[in-house]
Amino acid sequence: MKKWVIISVIVVAVGGGSGWFIYSKSQANQAQNVMATAQTITAQKGKLEVAVTGSGSVTANTDEDVTAANTILVVDSVSVSSGESVNKGDTLVTFKNGDVIMAPKDGEITKVYVSSGSGASQGKVLMRMEDEDGVTLPITREDGGSSSNNSSTGNTGGSSLVADTVYVKEGSVVKAGETIVKFTDGSILQAPVAGTITSLAVNSGDSVQSSATVAHITNYSSLETTISVDELDITKVKVGQSVKITASAFEGETFDGIVTKVANEGTSTNGVSTFDVTVKIKNPKGLKIGMSTEASILIQSKADALYVPVEAVYKNGDEKYVLVPSSTDDSGESTKKVTVKTGITNDTNVEITSGLTEGESVEIPSVQSRGNSSQGGFMMQGGNFPGGGFQGGGFSGGGNFGGRTTERNQTGGGQGGK
Repeated sequence: MKKWVIISVIVVAVGGGSGWFIYSKSQANQAQNVMATAQTITAQKGKLEVAVTGSGSVTANTDEDVTAANTILVVDSVSVSSGESVNKGDTLVTFKNGDVIMAPKDGEITKVYVSSGSGASQGKVLMRMEDEDGVTLPITREDGGSSSNNSSTGNTGGSSLVADTVYVKEGSVVKAGETIVKFTDGSILQAPVAGTITSLAVNSGDSVQSSATVAHITNYSSLETTISVDELDITKVKVGQSVKITASAFEGETFDGIVTKVANEGTSTNGVSTFDVTVKIKNPKGLKIGMSTEASILIQSKADALYVPVEAVYKNGDEKYVLVPSSTDDSGESTKKVTVKTGITNDTNVEITSGLTEGESVEIPSVQSRGNSSQGGFMMQGGNFPGGGFQGGGFSGGGNFGGRTTERNQTGGGQGGK
């Protein structure tokens, strides 16, 4: 009985060892086959674009208060011209409400800025004169005013005005320069910009303090979006660059835009600075204020660039190269290293300026063993690659919507793989 037990143990041990050896060898062969798996793709020619992206929300680029301090008097007539001598008390300007501006001193009129029909806001320089001592004086709406209205209305420069007629209501759409309110002293308040009256705080007969907000105007047909761009990309962004904008509320639709402002100062968060970039939306159509947007600012574009996927290019020191399939003497498949030079790049494709021709096949890794570069990335020994470049052993172009470089590619045909 003991003998049979010993024999059974030996048989089990030998069988188990043999099975483990066969299994391990099989797994090793499978691993070797998986590690050797590679995909072949051809160098393509087409439009290669590099863009900086960011996210934001829709805002109105015209959104402002209108205060009573913006009232104007309309000029009825100007009694003098440049080069004319005047005496103290001479009439210089007469407004349509009867107010008169008179010369404060003897002197000569050196410049006239207004004419009949002009609007004169508080503090606006109407003309300039030089007195007998050679001192140049500005003549404003508040200087030398005289009319029968002044004593009853507290008129120009006074602490309050009385509304005579209000020409708009909330929701009214106004043009720039359109009269909103007329006051009893004859002064008027005009819309400084075009837009919609979103709030109105005055009625006929109301007394209005000169600093009070009378109305608020928002232009819903002139919209913009402001995105945050990373400090590594902000130097590439310039006023006037074209922008493609998408909105979550309009899936599959793209809006055109243009960069109108690039912030000179950034905001630092956790040691990383971002800068605001303002983009005017050319045709906002159904966009509404507050909608979330994603914007792609076109930085570089080449219409006929030769390019390959970024993972096809490897780096060893200063050398960049690709692996080109070749056949050995025994008809086995192999690859050869071909040194290349690169141009513009985004986080999907890299331009090849020398070393390859259109249609030539290159190898890209589909699975890589541990210890090599990250899957699908540039292999490298260190250093950086301009334009979104090589980082840490994998290619990084940053394509998130926080201001990092991304891409839009338009080619004449798809990239073939086998």
